[in-house]
Formats: sequence, C-alpha cells, structure tokens
Amino acid sequence: MRRLTGQSALLTGASSGFGRSIALALAEQGSNVALVARREPKLQEVAEQIENDFDALAVICPADIGKEEQINSAITKALDEFGRIDILINNAGMNISARSIEETSPEQWRELIKINLTSAFIFVKRLLPQMKKNGFGTIINIASRAAIFPDIAGGVAYSTSKMGMDALTQICNEEGNPHNVRSCLLCPGTGNTPIVNQRSSPPSPEQRKKLLQPEEVAEVVVLVATMEQRVNIEKIVLKPTTL
Repeated sequence: MRRLTGQSALLTGASSGFGRSIALALAEQGSNVALVARREPKLQEVAEQIENDFDALAVICPADIGKEEQINSAITKALDEFGRIDILINNAGMNISARSIEETSPEQWRELIKINLTSAFIFVKRLLPQMKKNGFGTIINIASRAAIFPDIAGGVAYSTSKMGMDALTQICNEEGNPHNVRSCLLCPGTGNTPIVNQRSSPPSPEQRKKLLQPEEVAEVVVLVATMEQRVNIEKIVLKPTTL
C-alpha cells in the first residue's frame, strides 16, 4: 500500500545525498514531490526517475536557498503545481573547512547559518500557516548528531546551526500541534554523502561502507511521514553502529 498517495511534499537539497534518496522514497509511497536545489540538471534526473519508476508527480524548483526571493519563488511554484504542501523536509545544508572559533571568519559563519538554519526558518514561515489552516501537515528538519552533541569535529558554525534547528522544531510543535501539524528533528550521524568530501581527511571507500547510507535515512523519513497524524515523533538520533 502506498501510504502517502494524495499528499504533496517539498524537499530541499533534493539533487543528491540524503535528499535524492528521500525524494525517491516519498514518491515510492505515492507522494508528489517538489524538488528544490541549485543544480537544475540533477533535479531533472531525480524528477524523471520519480515519474518513470513510481508514477508520481515531480516538479523541479531550482533555487539558491541562501536567497530569500528564490526560496519564495520555489514555494510559489510548488503550490501552483500541487495546490498545497503536506510534508516539508528541510534537508539542504553545508559545512566549511574551518571548524574552530579561531579559524572561522564572520563571513563563513553568516553564510553557513544562512544556508543551514535561516533557509529552514523561511520555508517553515511560509508553509506552517497553510498547514495549520488545513489542519494537517508534517515538517521534518534534517539536522545532525551535532544538534545533540556539538563538537569541533563538526565545527562551531555547523554545530550551532544544527542546534538552532532543534529549537525551530520545538517551536514548530508548540505552534503547530494544536492544529494537527507535527514536526520532527532527525539527527543522523555521519552519512555517505558528498559533504564528507569537505573533510581534511575524507573517508576511504571501505570506511564509507560503515557510514549511514542515504537510503537508510530516507527510510526513517518515510516512517515519520507515514505514521498516523496523531503521532508526533519529535526527535530521532541515528548513528553508524561501528563508528
């Protein structure tokens, strides 16, 4: 049974990594998906796979989520296509090579906070009122174990941005729960995604096999989204078993 038939999702960072796998997993369950990322050709590849393999609708919404006007354009395009958004997944994120306070410049700090946290706030600000009005909705904020266990390995700016997503999620629930809208903070440990290439010592192919795989995180997203609406899973922390 396709448990998300009739629903529509908007997903950021949809062109690769966790986002691509989440998009395919949602479509497999019957959801239409609005795909948001900067790289239009990559989004087109995901959209074509969704429509060919799962008989679901996909709309590509190319956007630089560091720019509010492009966020608003992406949301407008998704709403024009689907009429409403039932599931919002704030997945897009970045990190920088500088990790310590001393090494991180104010410009790097501001850019990372803008991409990782401010963009999520803007998507929520636009779509939460519509969900409350409809009396139905699920918001999933993809953070990191750094939201629970901040450290210099993740970096001061990255850890701060992910802890901020925890606060955003909690306030989403405070505002949304009375209207049957729920929010979940998903905190995966290190995943086998392009972001690990930014480390000073990227993991080897053998080490990558031990990391969380994108399709495994996608399974958890589907679990949260397909629970009965009366169930609010507020926070999930995942980690690789052997690391």
